[in-house]
Amino acid sequence: MSPTEPAAALSTSRTSPPSPLRALGFPLLALGLGVGSAWWIGAERGIVAGLFLAAAILWVSEAIHPAATALVVVAAAPLVGACSVKEAFAALGNPILFLFVGSFMIAEAMRIHGLGERLAAALTRHANGRLSALVATSTTAFALSMWISNAAATAVVLPIALALAGTSAEQGKGLRAALVLGVAWGASMGGLCTPVGTPPNLIGMRALQAQATPLTFGGWMGVGLPIGSVMLVAMIALLAWRFGLRPGQPLTKQAPTSTPPWSRGEIAALSAFLLAVSLWIVPGILELLEVEAVKTVKTHLSEEVVALVATALLFVWPIHQRGEPARRALSWDEARHIDWGTVILFGGGILLGDLANKSGLAKVWGSALLEASGVHATWAVVALVTAVALLLSELASNTASATLVIPLAIGLAQAAGVDPRVAVLGATLGASFGFMMPISTAPNAMAYATGAVSVRQMATTGVVFDAIGYVIVVVGVLVLVTS
Repeated sequence: MSPTEPAAALSTSRTSPPSPLRALGFPLLALGLGVGSAWWIGAERGIVAGLFLAAAILWVSEAIHPAATALVVVAAAPLVGACSVKEAFAALGNPILFLFVGSFMIAEAMRIHGLGERLAAALTRHANGRLSALVATSTTAFALSMWISNAAATAVVLPIALALAGTSAEQGKGLRAALVLGVAWGASMGGLCTPVGTPPNLIGMRALQAQATPLTFGGWMGVGLPIGSVMLVAMIALLAWRFGLRPGQPLTKQAPTSTPPWSRGEIAALSAFLLAVSLWIVPGILELLEVEAVKTVKTHLSEEVVALVATALLFVWPIHQRGEPARRALSWDEARHIDWGTVILFGGGILLGDLANKSGLAKVWGSALLEASGVHATWAVVALVTAVALLLSELASNTASATLVIPLAIGLAQAAGVDPRVAVLGATLGASFGFMMPISTAPNAMAYATGAVSVRQMATTGVVFDAIGYVIVVVGVLVLVTS
């Protein structure tokens, strides 16, 4: 199976003609509820609530593409009087969007030059048993997904996992199912660890910045990396138990192939990647060392600036040999193929979050949820918002789930007098779940497309992992943030 096959299968499922209910019914329902909310709650807050409801229905139903929904929100906000035109379109130029753009372009260069495949092959080369194959492939997807998209990490590692598993006659269907689920879920876990690992993380960072409680790149890793690592270990143990993988079980491997020498493109991509990671982490290290220049460094080397500096290096780095046509590590024709839809979707989410805070809607929702649930303690707030985000992530995309739940989490935290960081982190990490169904996440769809795992296997194992992960996230956020 080539890395493009699962992606193609996913694309096909997403672009099939919608039913009349999805094409007309859901948009009309969204419009009706939006107008009704404005009438019921009142002018400004009602209008914003209507936008939220309309966006939520369109995102969950997928009546139109999620990025198209974000554009509708940006256009509708000034049209209905929720904000000015300048405020609406400023969301699409928010600096944090360029952290997305830069990191996506670095990942694209890594993909084009085969750096991901090289790293994955190196990490899985020494897997000699079935359990060690599960550990190697899932850990590799986990590590790659910290820096490239979950889908890209899955596409890189899945062919290697299937090659290790061999045919079902050789080693059993259980091994194949365990490996493909380990790759898909390992990629989702790796995305928790860094701000650039998955879009919900940047939504959470942006929300914390708006609340004057920002987290640095290193600060996010201080929370996300331990939680993600514990979840990775728990996932490996669950899959090993579920599919009967034990130490000592032999693995029939294909004959090893020789490793090609490093190309100039790989060296350039690795250099840009290491430069970005180093500069993202340096401010946090300087802060720990209490270096006085840390404020200056943060001012001039923000995460967004670093991402674009590393990307610019790729645009100018020559990789052609003497006598060959001029070739840079990354051309614009290549760079333009990044996922612009996610960038636009994130911009729409920023606008909705800003409007919810500015209008006071987040506080109203938080107070209403506080009264309905009766939660006041910090642990109860974290448990509630994480559960809501987790459940919604099974129905909608992780980015849409985070966009909808994070403003609610902020409002609840404010109403309960709780540190907003714990609520936002719980909601953000919970939104990156969705382990039960093939449609929940792109890695799940890619794993299912291999034919190695059934919907029943994914659902029955995924619901257990959802529950385990929920406990780990709630406890981890409480311990790591409040301490």
